[in-house]
Amino acid sequence: MVGRFLLLAVAVLWTGLFTLPLAAEDYAGQADLDKAVDLKLDAENMADLGKVADLCEAALNKGLHEEDQVFAKQLLTSVRYQRAEAMAKGILEEAQQRKDWKQLRDNAVAEVDKGLAFDDTVGMLYLLKARLLIMPDGNKEEAEKSINKAVELLKGTGEQHSKALVVSLIFAKGPEAQIDVLTKAIEANPNNADAYRLRGLMYLEQGKFENALADLKIVTEQLAPGDLTSLQAYARAFAQLGEFDEAIKAVNQIVKANPNSPIGYLLRAQFKTMAGNLDAAITDLDQVLVLDSRSVPALLMRASLYVEREDYKAALQDVERALAVDTGNMQALLMRATLYAQEGKYSEAIRDLEALQMRSDKNETIALQLAALYQADKRPRKSVEIYNAVLKEQPDNALALRGKGDALLSYGKHAEAVAAYEEALKIQDDEEGGILNNLAWVLSTSTQDNVRNGDKALKYAVQACEATDYAEAHILSTLAAAHAEKGNFEDARKWSKKAVEAAGGDEAAAEIRDHLKKELEAYEKNEAWRELQSTKEGGPTETIAGPASEVADQVKKEAEAKPAAEEKKAEEPEMKDPAPDMAPVS
Repeated sequence: MVGRFLLLAVAVLWTGLFTLPLAAEDYAGQADLDKAVDLKLDAENMADLGKVADLCEAALNKGLHEEDQVFAKQLLTSVRYQRAEAMAKGILEEAQQRKDWKQLRDNAVAEVDKGLAFDDTVGMLYLLKARLLIMPDGNKEEAEKSINKAVELLKGTGEQHSKALVVSLIFAKGPEAQIDVLTKAIEANPNNADAYRLRGLMYLEQGKFENALADLKIVTEQLAPGDLTSLQAYARAFAQLGEFDEAIKAVNQIVKANPNSPIGYLLRAQFKTMAGNLDAAITDLDQVLVLDSRSVPALLMRASLYVEREDYKAALQDVERALAVDTGNMQALLMRATLYAQEGKYSEAIRDLEALQMRSDKNETIALQLAALYQADKRPRKSVEIYNAVLKEQPDNALALRGKGDALLSYGKHAEAVAAYEEALKIQDDEEGGILNNLAWVLSTSTQDNVRNGDKALKYAVQACEATDYAEAHILSTLAAAHAEKGNFEDARKWSKKAVEAAGGDEAAAEIRDHLKKELEAYEKNEAWRELQSTKEGGPTETIAGPASEVADQVKKEAEAKPAAEEKKAEEPEMKDPAPDMAPVS
């Protein structure tokens, strides 16, 4: 009997003492139970524990005194739990790094079920089973039943009940229900750091920053000082409230505790950037790259800060370094494309965006940027092709319609451009006046009689001017052109003069000012303005612009010359494409 009481003191998992009979009756299972007790005291490995469990099961099946049955079940479930927990430890703590983790999980669940077969009132067994089954490819329905049973059976146990509630969080429906579960977990155990941390993170996600700070403060200052996840979230909550000094103080704790880790420096750089202290942010990013020269997040963040400082060369160098580490990084490719475009290297920018498009062919933003780059690279027909592809998927994409109109305009497709602009205006209001202005311009100045419409042009031009407070020179010029198309040359001269004035007198505006003066000269002669652009794909843009009579003559001459040029071309012998470069044949 002494050995049995020792066993209860040192090995049984559940609390409480169990009263044993002072004299056992002669039951068939008694011998097996005695062997189980002796073996448990000397158990050295999992196999020994398995034998203890088997002996307990045999004893219960053969028959025991009522009080010995209670003891045998407690010993059995204790050992089954111990074995299952040991099996589970390898996968719950090692984050499934073992290749055989699924088999281990199945073995652990089977061990739990063996314990529950003899005693289904042990909440800790249900809790362990639930934790195992919520893992990937687990039985989620059985996991939910198990955790609900665990929560019910462990009620009143404090710490264990709180743990079960936290695990049950995965089955709570909606943020409010999840917050309620975590609140109950905290009430069950006010020292549950996980419950406070999770609730703080949820408050942060919901934008309840004050609530998040309250919970995360308890974790970082009382329950788990130095906890990396909590400190990061604590700092982010301060940053969301605009309290950047407090956010940086929180991150300083991370840096102090982990001086050789780049995490703290990287996070602190983010908050210093948000606070507008770009130089200090770059200093932190420099330190990140000392610790980890291949840190793509640090390289891209520093590149973006160099862009802010207009140090585009340094920015491009960092982007190139990031792409050397991660050749397919979408953010890096997009940033490099932007930097190339800024330098006028459109072909290089197009190459990067095409690489991005291959990875994400349904990405509307990338497609629109690519179309804009083709337009900038004097390839408007290719630009229209991309805009059409976007509009096939999204017929109401106003940006694509506006871009398509601009591209069409650049190679003389005036009627099609008008249709695109008008469709865009049906979809959304043009608050900045860009679409209205371009539409009014082509309706006023087109060389095609069937396109021009003075009434519509004037209507759209006025709306464009109103959207820009009558302050933009090129939009005032459009208003003048609309009046001229209607024959209102007095008004045309009035607004044309205002356009010249709005252009300013500095040297940078000299080119546009000279152009506006030419328009004014036409209106002083009571002539409307005409304009026709013709862009050869990948080549130069030729523009015919001037008083209506002069442009009409030019257009007529070009129209007459075109058939002759085509006829001459047809008479020329067909030339084969030159052979590609090849190695000399020996």
